[in-house]
Amino acid sequence: MDTKPPKVLASLATLLLLLLTMAITVTSAPDLAAVPAEQATALLTWKAKLDNQSQYTLRSWKNTSAPCSWRGIRCTVHRHRRRPVISGISLPGRRLSGSLVSLNFSALTTVTRLDLSYNHLVGSIPPDIKALVELENLLLQGNQIRGSIPLGLTKLTKLCSLMLDQNEVSGEIPRHIGNMTNLMTLTLSHNHLVGHIPSEVGHLKHLVTLDLSSNNLSGSIPRNVGNLTKLTTLFLFENQLSDQIPLELCHLVNLNDLRLSFNMLVGSIPYRLSNLTKLTVLYLGKNQLSGQIPRELGYLVNLQVMFLSANQLSGEIPNDLGYTKNLEVLLLSHNTLSGSIPKSLGNLTKITRLELERNQLSGQVP
Repeated sequence: MDTKPPKVLASLATLLLLLLTMAITVTSAPDLAAVPAEQATALLTWKAKLDNQSQYTLRSWKNTSAPCSWRGIRCTVHRHRRRPVISGISLPGRRLSGSLVSLNFSALTTVTRLDLSYNHLVGSIPPDIKALVELENLLLQGNQIRGSIPLGLTKLTKLCSLMLDQNEVSGEIPRHIGNMTNLMTLTLSHNHLVGHIPSEVGHLKHLVTLDLSSNNLSGSIPRNVGNLTKLTTLFLFENQLSDQIPLELCHLVNLNDLRLSFNMLVGSIPYRLSNLTKLTVLYLGKNQLSGQIPRELGYLVNLQVMFLSANQLSGEIPNDLGYTKNLEVLLLSHNTLSGSIPKSLGNLTKITRLELERNQLSGQVP
């Protein structure tokens, strides 16, 4: 019996299967070189404006290679365009020197992450950054960026993280920042910001971290910051904030780190801060707070650091502080506290630092 025809058919079937597999592979694998030409041009033009060291750092950025293979560049297949596009630029700590002015943002509208943190960028944030309509994460901290926060930046309503800390940004925090309702992280610390904290910050209901510390902000802490019930970190220290600590802060039950020190806050310490049972750090020192230390602070059983020094606190140290058995640092110096040092402080077996000097206390440290 002649068995050749079946073998030929089997070979043809194998060949067809192989060709079909190759076709599927070619169809499903994105052509990484096929990103829009204007995106590659935008990046190469920006690179050309940077200093020589930056040219070397970005030596993989060249016309002869696929942009998606360039250092710090991430590509994805766009859901509508059905082709590869640049979706991420991530170059933290690469010692890049230059500015953002020559970066054509209008060609990079598909970028969702821009991380140029801890470089040597100078100049201002260009207003046309508003073209990055898909941007979710903007990380520019640790540069020498100057000028004010452009209003165009507040139009990026998909932003989840905005980090501009450790720069030389000046001017006021724009009220339109309240439109960025998807923000989870907002860090503007260590800049030269002035004026009041806009009440519109209270619209950012998804915020987990709010850091406005080390600026020149003045006025009172907006009461509607108490609406930010997802906050775990609130840093407002080293400003010129005045008035009383808003009672509304006592609604922030997820807070584990509250730092309001080095301001000009007055009035008493709200006893309802005891509602913040997740607190591990409480910084209220270097203000003008008066009255007694609320005994209810002893309910903060997770507290590790309490800094109340350099205020105008009076009365006795409450015995209840002895219940904060996780406390490692207790700073009460430079007040007008009186009476004997409570023996209950001897229960604080984890204490590594205890400062009680410059008060009117009597007795021995337990």
